[in-house]
Amino acid sequence: MRAGKLDRRLTIRRFAEIGRTPLNEPILDWVDVAEVWAQQRPDRGSERFAAAQINGTAVMTFHIRHRSDVTIKDRLQYEGRDYEIVAPPREVGRRVVLEIDAIARADEP
Repeated sequence: MRAGKLDRRLTIRRFAEIGRTPLNEPILDWVDVAEVWAQQRPDRGSERFAAAQINGTAVMTFHIRHRSDVTIKDRLQYEGRDYEIVAPPREVGRRVVLEIDAIARADEP
């Protein structure tokens, strides 16, 4: 993939232990794993009427350089919004590009 297409900054985040309480219980939170260049492609969003509220979703496909450590359990942060990975990342080419489908709820900042 040509570097010119990778024009957006994306943060890969993972739910991990960040410390321990005085009772030795783990403190878990989302931590930044890596900041990478990405190509962003918006897909169709949707709106749904449930429980007297309209909920919308923003669906995106991101292309990044291949990384073997990105899983469906991770989260992406793009332009201040958190995107949940909805499908296992797909390898495009021979370990050249990783294609990631992600979704963000419209009611989140």
